[in-house]
Amino acid sequence: SDPTVRQAVAYTFDFEWTNKTLFYSSYTRAESYFSNSKLASRGLPEERELEILEHYRGQIPKEVFTTAYEPPQTDGLGYSSANLRKANRMLQRAGWNVVDNVLRNAETGEAMEIEILLNQASWERIAAPMVKNMKQLGIQATIRIVDSAQYQNRVQGYDYDLIVGVRGQSHSPGNEQRNYWTSGAA
Repeated sequence: SDPTVRQAVAYTFDFEWTNKTLFYSSYTRAESYFSNSKLASRGLPEERELEILEHYRGQIPKEVFTTAYEPPQTDGLGYSSANLRKANRMLQRAGWNVVDNVLRNAETGEAMEIEILLNQASWERIAAPMVKNMKQLGIQATIRIVDSAQYQNRVQGYDYDLIVGVRGQSHSPGNEQRNYWTSGAA
């Protein structure tokens, strides 16, 4: 539930290496949910966007107003010690320390365990390097591949730590947004 921990875990995914090695550099990193559209988030909020967000100041992270989002980047060589060091510092700030090569909560002593839940074995080649990086941080990370029915039940019951999510949509955000963001969809 800690955003700092979630952000630290994001630093274990090496998009540049994955794209180059597994996908022959065919992808461009999305930096916004609506990349390549008028609705894309770019830089700090301005004008009407800032006006709307001001109503939620104090309820949303303060970084929304001070820091433009940029996903973690690497040199694409497959082991980003700089990103893992940054993730380690973030985890320490969030109250997690490595004890005997295991990342543990400083207050409870609980080990950090993360299961990546997949419903297709083809995703394993993408998740495995991330698991390797998590283990470098002391996280007890695993991959579990389940059938479609079990996957759907676990996702609907929020019984997962990390999943691969695919949200199909058109180039110009349209009707599919109703299925993702409305109260009825929730």
